[in-house]
Amino acid sequence: MISKRIAADLRKQSIRSGTYGQFDSTLGVGWDPAWDAPQRNKKAVLLAAANNTNDADATMAAVDNLLGSNPGGISSIRPPKESKRERSREGRAQKIEDLLAQADEKIEEFRLEREAKKPKQGIEEEFKRAMKSSSY
Repeated sequence: MISKRIAADLRKQSIRSGTYGQFDSTLGVGWDPAWDAPQRNKKAVLLAAANNTNDADATMAAVDNLLGSNPGGISSIRPPKESKRERSREGRAQKIEDLLAQADEKIEEFRLEREAKKPKQGIEEEFKRAMKSSSY
């Protein structure tokens, strides 16, 4: 068994050299058309599967035709990795939403603390302030 890449190279080489259609096993030259991957006509396969929805064998045959002779050739195609900024976007958005939910409470708490730090208004506080700044 050879890889699809090497098989494609050998097929192209046999087409260029004119040996496509026959294979000489003694020399190892040529290409047998039976070795070509079956054509994957996805639309025809899906139509056949839709017409025979009750027939499980016909559906499996349609899937086999769609997958070709090597169903596990590309078993998992991972999505692109993307940049770290793109990958962590959801987490950052969730963190911002959580902080915004607490923002009103934190603002109110800050205002109350700031108000508590201010001196009370009245004659006593005014007298204390004046005594601190006096030079006696």
